[in-house]
Amino acid sequence: MVVFARAGDGEVCRLGITASRKTGGAVVRNRARRRVRELFRAHRELLSGWRGDLVVNVRQGCAGAAWDELVEDFARCLTKLRRGAHPPAS
Repeated sequence: MVVFARAGDGEVCRLGITASRKTGGAVVRNRARRRVRELFRAHRELLSGWRGDLVVNVRQGCAGAAWDELVEDFARCLTKLRRGAHPPAS
């Protein structure tokens, strides 16, 4: 997966998910989206204090990857985000 982020001034962090047809059929794309939504929900603590938008581009293999691999990849992406970008000052 690839994560893009844009700092904003909203009250919450919003999530957008894209999955092209290259990812697979409709069932595969929807499963990948559900898994990313669950990752986002389960790891909100990594985004504490972040206000902005996240867009996750699902790549081929995301729907069939082991859950532990997805958690590790998502956590690594969010850690890079936290190190590289700072939320806007209030």
